[in-house]
Amino acid sequence: MIYTGNNGRIYIARSVAAGLQGTFTANISEGQRVVKNDTYIVRTINGDGRGARVRAESSISRTDSSRSCVFTVVRGGSGYQVGDVVRFAYQDGSNIIDVTGTRTISSTTTRGVDSEREILDDQYRIAKIRSWSLTSNSEVVETTALGDTNKSFSPSITSGEGSATLMFYEDDIANRGLDRQKDTFELIDLLFPQDTPPRVILNLAIDGSTSGSSGQVGGNALWKTNFLFNAYITSSSIGASYGEVVTIDTSFTVDGAMLDVPYKPGVVLL
Repeated sequence: MIYTGNNGRIYIARSVAAGLQGTFTANISEGQRVVKNDTYIVRTINGDGRGARVRAESSISRTDSSRSCVFTVVRGGSGYQVGDVVRFAYQDGSNIIDVTGTRTISSTTTRGVDSEREILDDQYRIAKIRSWSLTSNSEVVETTALGDTNKSFSPSITSGEGSATLMFYEDDIANRGLDRQKDTFELIDLLFPQDTPPRVILNLAIDGSTSGSSGQVGGNALWKTNFLFNAYITSSSIGASYGEVVTIDTSFTVDGAMLDVPYKPGVVLL
């Protein structure tokens, strides 16, 4: 097999994320309608949760007498707590249109970036990687004993570091409605932190794809040969020339071991 270079992605790492799960039954507001299998925004009325999405399990027209509809969580989001109050809505241009009354959150689910169930979704993708290099270093400890005729060693700590050139397009930042601009600021904070450097997730690909069919991890497949790990950006250099693509040269240090990329159909996205 001939391996050819591919690009990768850089994501914002979420150490823990309390997301929604399960189903909700809600009444569709008078004059509103929902369409079966369409997804809707979970708009927070009381609380700090964001990013969740739900899918309508039936269609309700504006004139139906029965207004009850079941919604299934398809993206868990983060920052939710039991007792938070939300509404389900859709975005029409710059307007958010509620289709239901308020619902109170009764349970959440929590995942972390070191878990096998880590979900990487385009919601938190912030830049493409044009080129990259990755180095792994394994330290060894000498275990030679008195009287041995040959030196012996035992493996010790493994570390990793590398560099990546990012291409930053505005449309690489997932459109999350009113939160879109916030992710732009998060990229700047990531590359030029004001205090503690945030942790990121790097997805480096060789002869693979960073997008694919539904049902793979995050709904967008991370398959074939990929290196996936937590890291800290240790240096970054950015420059711009008129009419040219903006590139960002970065160096990074791997934090911990490589992450699993399991096939987990039907998982709820963070």
